[in-house]
Amino acid sequence: MQKIIKYLDDAAKVYDTLPGQRNICRAWVIRQQVKKLQRKLFTFNQKDNEEIRHR
Repeated sequence: MQKIIKYLDDAAKVYDTLPGQRNICRAWVIRQQVKKLQRKLFTFNQKDNEEIRHR
């Protein structure tokens, strides 16, 4: 999952360097997906850690 996040983050940086509103919008959408994946990853890791503590 972290590799996917890194790939998407790099893609957003590439789109930022390209001219045009279309590329700016693509970069924004990709960043929104990165944020969503990071939240899910954090939540998943947090639940995983709680289960380990309760054992």
